Amino acid sequence: MPKLKIIEKNYRILYLLFALTIIFLFRGSVSAGYERVRFSETRILMGTVVEVTVIYNNERFARKAIGDAFIAMERVDRLMSNFKEDSDISRINRAAGAEEVTVDNDVIEVIKKSLYYSEISDGAFDVTIGRVEELYDFETGGKIPETDKFVDSIKGVGYKNISVNGNTVSLLKKGIKLDLGGIAKGYAIDKGIEAVNKNGIDDVLINAGGDIRAIGESENGQWKIGVLHPREKDKLMDTILLKNLSVATSGDYRKYFISGGKRYHHILDPVTGLPVEGVQSVTIIASLAVDADALATAVFVMRKKKGMALIERLKDVEGIIVDSNGVISYSSGVKKHLMNSH
Repeated sequence: MPKLKIIEKNYRILYLLFALTIIFLFRGSVSAGYERVRFSETRILMGTVVEVTVIYNNERFARKAIGDAFIAMERVDRLMSNFKEDSDISRINRAAGAEEVTVDNDVIEVIKKSLYYSEISDGAFDVTIGRVEELYDFETGGKIPETDKFVDSIKGVGYKNISVNGNTVSLLKKGIKLDLGGIAKGYAIDKGIEAVNKNGIDDVLINAGGDIRAIGESENGQWKIGVLHPREKDKLMDTILLKNLSVATSGDYRKYFISGGKRYHHILDPVTGLPVEGVQSVTIIASLAVDADALATAVFVMRKKKGMALIERLKDVEGIIVDSNGVISYSSGVKKHLMNSH
């Protein structure tokens, strides 16, 4: 009997220690659950600097989510880049005027979205501008296009020359070249956000060269995004508070060159093939980055009056337009997103 009492006593001690250990671990996990830490990583992608930031309580899971986001965005770049010979967009361009090309579903989705924005902007947004854009050679410093090549290239511009049939795309004229630069970056951001969400993380911001989508909150509350002044370097024009929203800015100060005292920037009018005049920058706030990205370009090309009218027609879209005189115009509902209302 005495031995049984000793064994029973030992079991009670072990049980007590086990119970205390479980309580300690449980308390530790609850404590860690409230510890919001910022993790971020930056890479060069899609011709710009891309940063993924997540707020989470576990570094290993956070780093995996960030890695998955970059994998998702890199996939979009592989499919839609003009600079990759084997991309779906390059294959479509090579087959212009000749045959249909079977492409990935993501490419179909982005082209259909492009056509939608072409329609509602009366052609101000047009991804068939690619051949004209490359004549300006903005990527290597810029130049004035040769007249003969310019006239020939502008003839092929027109979104109605794009045909989508199931999972195939065809360009109806030879010489047409698609350029998804005004929409693919936003789509990639959205895919990156999806990848982070699949890891169970709800607080994330992705910044791809100034096009941004933020969901949840930062470690200090709402995400705060500065909008640069288009003419005064390093000066913030406004600060936007983002939560489950995207913001994109198109400006004549990002890619440009000066020739004969005139600024030639990369946002071209699809009708004339010339850089758009009358606007310095357009900032769009929308739910998805793909929409903000496309609308920033569309509104810029439409200029202030028509562009603001489009913003006001669209649900859950707000915008800020700076015209060529530096006058700032705000859409009717944008103030609720600004840190300091005007």
